Amino acid sequence: MTRLARYFLARSAQSDGWRLILLLAMPVAAVAFFLGAVLDPLSGQANAFDRLAYPALTSGLLILELVLWRRPRLTDRVVTALVLLSCGFFLSKLIYLLYFLPPGPSIQVEMTESFFWIPAVYVLSLFIPSLKAARSFTFAFFAAMVLCSVGYAALNGWTAQSGGVLFALIEMLLANLTLLTLTQAFIGYKDRLSSVQARAQTLQRLVHTDLLTGLPSRLRLERELGEAVDRGEPFTLLFIDVDGFKMVNDTLGHSAGDEVLRDLAGRVQAVLKPRDLAARIGGDEFVVIVRDTPPAWAPALAQQLLAGLALPFLVCGQQIQLSASIGISVYPDDSQDAETLLRHADAAMYQIKKAGRNGIRRFDAALDAELERTILLTREFQFALSRDQLSLVYQPIYDLKTGEMSKIEALVRWSHPEFGAISPGVFIPIAETSGQIMAVGRWVLEQACFQARHWRENHGWAGKITVNVSPVQFAQPTFVDEVKQTLLLSGLPAHRLELELTEGAVIHSPTLVQTALRGLQRLGVEIAIDDFGTGYSSLAYLRDLPIGCIKIDRSFIEDLASPRRAPQYAVALITAIVGIARTLDLQVVAEGVETQEQVDAVRGLGCDFAQGYFFARPLDAARLEALLDSGQPDLNAGWHQRLN
Repeated sequence: MTRLARYFLARSAQSDGWRLILLLAMPVAAVAFFLGAVLDPLSGQANAFDRLAYPALTSGLLILELVLWRRPRLTDRVVTALVLLSCGFFLSKLIYLLYFLPPGPSIQVEMTESFFWIPAVYVLSLFIPSLKAARSFTFAFFAAMVLCSVGYAALNGWTAQSGGVLFALIEMLLANLTLLTLTQAFIGYKDRLSSVQARAQTLQRLVHTDLLTGLPSRLRLERELGEAVDRGEPFTLLFIDVDGFKMVNDTLGHSAGDEVLRDLAGRVQAVLKPRDLAARIGGDEFVVIVRDTPPAWAPALAQQLLAGLALPFLVCGQQIQLSASIGISVYPDDSQDAETLLRHADAAMYQIKKAGRNGIRRFDAALDAELERTILLTREFQFALSRDQLSLVYQPIYDLKTGEMSKIEALVRWSHPEFGAISPGVFIPIAETSGQIMAVGRWVLEQACFQARHWRENHGWAGKITVNVSPVQFAQPTFVDEVKQTLLLSGLPAHRLELELTEGAVIHSPTLVQTALRGLQRLGVEIAIDDFGTGYSSLAYLRDLPIGCIKIDRSFIEDLASPRRAPQYAVALITAIVGIARTLDLQVVAEGVETQEQVDAVRGLGCDFAQGYFFARPLDAARLEALLDSGQPDLNAGWHQRLN
């Protein structure tokens, strides 16, 4: 019977909920009939009781329904009980009318009273398609019953006996009006409640679905993970991060990026089985729950995903090549907690990013410790600038022909009171991912420019100060204005400032980079490409963009004197780089010079400048001032012994 009640409730809800009133009115009427039938032979007060009980019980049950509506299980039980009672009560009243009540006007009135026909009305109303039609049908039905009753009374004459008939008809009309009024009020309430419930369901869908891709959202993913863990069901987690996606937004716009994300979502889903689940948890990050697949097969599935994502994307008439980094964690091998599993897969993905991107890695315990440290450092770095834990050190760059300190590179350092000196290779990525790089970058630029002006005015140094710029900084539309403002505040001439960019920043955002570089060129600021030869070297950007200097990566310099590698290859590469630079009228800096042999080699190969431990390690401002006052170095012998 509970199922029957739920069926009636469901059918009523499909018809805007109003027919539930009739379902509830049916047992109400049956109760009144039954009590009236029992009391009639005892006291003769059946009609009086019916008149009082009918509207009272109807109103009471309506209130009960309003109270119970938000408690579905209790409502099911109540309705089930009422349906059972109504069947017995209705049958008892019918038997009473047919076998115990004498024929005549009274039985006709009983048969025409509205509550007797409520079950029939309810059954018929189930097939009425709309709320408006249902209301019209209800009014028409009851009006017809009233007219028939009045007509019957008129045909039988207005006798003393028919006076009771007329009184019963008036009572029936009032009862009908009571029922209809309460029904309409309840319909209004149910309509409002249905509207609220519909909005709640829509919001629930929005919360659990990513609007851009149509994939499940992070909230849905967390729920699925929790349920899978509760069931003890083994599964594999793939954490996917798209490499270089930010550059798509920066170069082609966010609408193009959205198109790529939708295409990505489709490619991911195409590889999965029906029970697998792919979710977008933010930006360019996706997570896949792989079910019914042995953990040993997960790398093969991840390789399929990489292959699918590596295919070119056609966006705005351009072909875009992307890759992805995928971290893997397995339940229950790596953890029995859903949140920890997700964090482990993220940690494995992060290691792929650090190792060069475009790969797959399974989580291991060492990653967990490293991730914990990264999380801790990320939290601590938020306060590094405000707590004066950041400082600048300076490394000189020498002219290989004159021996002059032509440039000084400013390098940021983080000294934590508990963890000590933190490597830039650790905290710079943290600054970029946490959003702190903008504030830190502005601070570094300001400090370096003010320091360079101080050396110029107080120590007679006429060189350039070199500052590294993060790709995140360079991608900001306001970056050129910030540089201009810093130069004005510090009083440093623009031609005394050199900004270093990585090759990746130039290659991935050519349009944005070109706009910014043109703006910096108009200011008079010089641009250098750092770590040249290790990224995405392109002769086109060297030709088309206003770049004044390239810095050969230290790995080429190390190979010049490495017995484990063929020095002739390093010589050939450096010679080629220098030749290109000469043709394009660019200066060349050799990074990582540590020995006299390397000094001689890079000078002989045509490099203009050199930088490295042979000359000096990064020094604080005071020690560098002492170096400025000491004069020019002897590049032919032992200069590094005077500095270290």
